Amino acid sequence: MNKTTTLLLSISITAALIAGCNTNNTENNVSSTNKSEETSSSINSTANEPTQTEELSNGDDIAKILGSTLWQGTKVYDKDNNDLTEENSNFIAIAKYDDKTSRYEFFDKESKNSRGDYGTFFMTNDGKYRVLISESKGTQGVVELTEVTNDKYIYKRVGKDANGNDVEVFVEHEPYTGSELAFTSPEKTFETLTGKVDDQTDGDQILANTLWVGSVALDENGNDVSEYNQNFFALAKYDAETSHYEFFDKQTGQSRGDYGYYNVLNNNKLRAHVSLGDKKYGAVLEVTELNENKFTYKRIGKDQNGNDTTITVEHIPYTGELNPEFTQ
Repeated sequence: MNKTTTLLLSISITAALIAGCNTNNTENNVSSTNKSEETSSSINSTANEPTQTEELSNGDDIAKILGSTLWQGTKVYDKDNNDLTEENSNFIAIAKYDDKTSRYEFFDKESKNSRGDYGTFFMTNDGKYRVLISESKGTQGVVELTEVTNDKYIYKRVGKDANGNDVEVFVEHEPYTGSELAFTSPEKTFETLTGKVDDQTDGDQILANTLWVGSVALDENGNDVSEYNQNFFALAKYDAETSHYEFFDKQTGQSRGDYGYYNVLNNNKLRAHVSLGDKKYGAVLEVTELNENKFTYKRIGKDQNGNDTTITVEHIPYTGELNPEFTQ
């Protein structure tokens, strides 16, 4: 999806799509101490589970609905409709989304002050999941959507029951009708270019049209630092319909255990992704070139002395014999 987002970061997360939650979890599903990702639960639901509506069609549509108004958490309940709002009051906040900039921020429902949780959000292109990448907390969250209309927004995740045990809960929101709330952090701009950025073609689709392989890493002075940043060189496979990605060893084609969800934002100037694989992390990286021939992003890497330095990592279409398939 071509939307604007607001940050450049690479941060760690821990948990897979099937996961429990910390006792002090917030709406963003995660503990900032452990940088753990909290996502939707695998606990089976019954017929009482909210059903997905026709409006829940794709990521763009849902992002526009979320960005059309402020949303206030109203109640939390389990699959049997037991009210667990009190036990999960940390999920109840006022949420501000901007579908054009892909920014989000959470506010306290009573004081209307920021909760200090803001960053980037995106929807998977199939409309199934909402992804948050918190710039302020250094955490991410992936939750499964069960209903999104102009009047109601529900996702499911792991919360607490009346006895303090983990249980799958549904968190319901409705439009907030109070005074408008403003983002507390300024919007960032991204202006670095190393080549042509094709902003007329959907960036998710550009990445999905071919396998990509890392080819060279350069520092800000144009020095080749590829030798010191080999961890960024892999075969990358993307699926625009589901927003899945996975990285594979460029020599063997075996999975590197790095898979999850991705999205290209800000008129193809940012690529965001969260990993649900062996190494849990998330990143929102500035794209400096994106077209059918080259994909380059800017990030923090290493120089010849092992020190952090800003680098660009170039990728080109893979033309070898390997043809890896998604493992998840």
